[in-house]
Amino acid sequence: MKEYTANAIRNVCLIGHGGSGKSSLSEAMLFGLKAIDRMGTIIEGTTHSDTFKEEIERQSSISASLLTAEYKDKGIKFNLLDTPGFSDFTGEVKGALRVSDIALTVIHGVAGVEVVTEQVWDYAQEENIPRAIFINMLDKENAKFDEVVQDLEETFTNIVPVNFAVNPGPGFNQVVNLLTMKLLKYDDGKISSEEIPDSLKDKATELREKLMERAAEADDTLMEKYFDAGELSQEEIEKGLRKGILEGTVYPVLCGSATAQVGIMSLLDFLGTYGPSPADVCVEKARNAKSGEVIELACDANGPTAALIFKTTSEAHVGEMSYFRVYNGTVKSGDDLINTANEEHEKINQMYWSLGKTRNAIDHVVAGDIGIMVKLRDSNTGDTLSSTATPLIVDPPKFPEPIIRSAIRSKNTGDEEKVSSGLNILHKADPTFRFEHDTELGQLLISGQGDAHLEVIVKRLQDRFGVEVELIEPRIAYRETIKSSAEAEGKHKKQSGGRGQYGVAFIRLEPQPRGDGYEYVDAIVGGSIPRQFIPAVDKGIQEQLKKGVIAGYPVVDVKATVFDGKFHSVDSDEFSFKMAGSAGFKEAFAKCKQAILEPIYDLEVKVPQENMGDVMGDISSRRGKVSSMDSEGKWQIVKAKVPLSELYKYANTLRSITSGRGIFRRKFSHYEEVPGDIQQKLVQEYQERRAAEQG
Repeated sequence: MKEYTANAIRNVCLIGHGGSGKSSLSEAMLFGLKAIDRMGTIIEGTTHSDTFKEEIERQSSISASLLTAEYKDKGIKFNLLDTPGFSDFTGEVKGALRVSDIALTVIHGVAGVEVVTEQVWDYAQEENIPRAIFINMLDKENAKFDEVVQDLEETFTNIVPVNFAVNPGPGFNQVVNLLTMKLLKYDDGKISSEEIPDSLKDKATELREKLMERAAEADDTLMEKYFDAGELSQEEIEKGLRKGILEGTVYPVLCGSATAQVGIMSLLDFLGTYGPSPADVCVEKARNAKSGEVIELACDANGPTAALIFKTTSEAHVGEMSYFRVYNGTVKSGDDLINTANEEHEKINQMYWSLGKTRNAIDHVVAGDIGIMVKLRDSNTGDTLSSTATPLIVDPPKFPEPIIRSAIRSKNTGDEEKVSSGLNILHKADPTFRFEHDTELGQLLISGQGDAHLEVIVKRLQDRFGVEVELIEPRIAYRETIKSSAEAEGKHKKQSGGRGQYGVAFIRLEPQPRGDGYEYVDAIVGGSIPRQFIPAVDKGIQEQLKKGVIAGYPVVDVKATVFDGKFHSVDSDEFSFKMAGSAGFKEAFAKCKQAILEPIYDLEVKVPQENMGDVMGDISSRRGKVSSMDSEGKWQIVKAKVPLSELYKYANTLRSITSGRGIFRRKFSHYEEVPGDIQQKLVQEYQERRAAEQG
């Protein structure tokens, strides 16, 4: 492949809802570019973007893939980034969007705008990336171009068709190009251009007028001319479109069918002509790792090097692969670069451009381009590799926080260390997945974007690290507290020959406001407990706080006052008063009105209008309390507070209720008292557990 400068590169990210045909479209684009001589299919598992075993089995993308191809006739290099369309894997979308210059939003020609469509559109908006739209699958039964365009107009602003479908549905093969005002026919891979028939001229004229208006609105000079003359030249329309797309004031809509190869070359031509190049987009800001100074990188191949790693994977016989974009300078084989995240040096050896599993070695990557490095020593997703003379930090992708969690358990004894090591490697590659050893719960917890995400993690642990694990329900971090006050005597007395042990402490417990935690008050007067032993009483109480009293959960929000006591001049010591403090606390706690608290989470669910009733009913069945309901276009936003114990496997239920269209997010809110029947159950389980341990 020849070398391409920044202005001849198009970094295009394909985004959209699952099932809209992104992988098929990328396959069709590669075929149109003559990068492949046969189109693969999802069903056969032969597409160039879905190459992982899990993707082939699921028949859907779970990872962003890099597909590089040349458009030799135009002198343009395309870096296509095909992304997953399910919310479980939106971290992959975030990473790919971060390094793209335009987001091509793929829309299902029957379903129209779907929930993940809006989600990833918002991601592109957060990154301030220009957007274009491709309505796909217009050869399907019940395909409806005009209705989908109307759906787009109601959901997103500033959309404008640049072509329209003539005969959507089975047999679809005609598109009107509003830029050239020609009818394009696609038959057996051949494209013919004809004059627009009379029956379509009015529609074509109306839509071209709208296109002209949008182009004029992008530039004040063009707007003045349009007002004065009532029209723009072809050159002026093109100028306005380019500017509008770049500045995000125009979202062009194209259409076709990937599997039928209809509209694909028009799409490629449009992206080549109007799509922003790395040289067109706004300068990237970076920080000097030493001085903190903010520097603007102008995509200069001869400037100081700054390359962002946006994705990390590993393959057998290849090792770890780091996908990166060069924002400034040129990365060459043999370079000694510094990772500004950890100040470690990286020697750059092998680099590749990628077409799925097909990779060709390259010796350098210029500013604006994307490539793959192999076997970096200590660099991960989100890190910047920079020249040592000018160490720069480019902002990493903003990955979403995990929304679900599960406990994980090894099936084979002795694999725990291998499991932890494997999880650590997987986390470095995928920051949207996290894990922790929870010492309080005594479990290894993993969290991610959805059940499918965690299932993929488990599968990768088995396939790559040879360890078998199972997902189990995580325990809940309940808390114990009191709702009334009480006093009790705590006594520790032991005599077994020689020096004995003696200490008495009178403890008063009072409830604290929720969230105020533990408070210890020394109210001893008259020396009933020597001053040196008073901290020991506190220590004994705090040890008991961690163990709990009625159900084995930590105690919170209590005020403990030691107000009297007794001691022995010979037998009293620090240990005796620590034990007395612990005993007094337990005795007083038993006299109080007790409560068990559970973690409550804020839940935000986005669903179609028709699913609102079922979703709210399900939330109520989970002891949830709906706090608000809002509309966002055709979607409904339900906000509620729900106990964490009721949210296990919620993603599965929501997916079932909404046919996969609903999405949710959650975060910790506060602790709240559990109902009486649940408290009784938790206390009984604790007592049975204790009896089993002692028996």
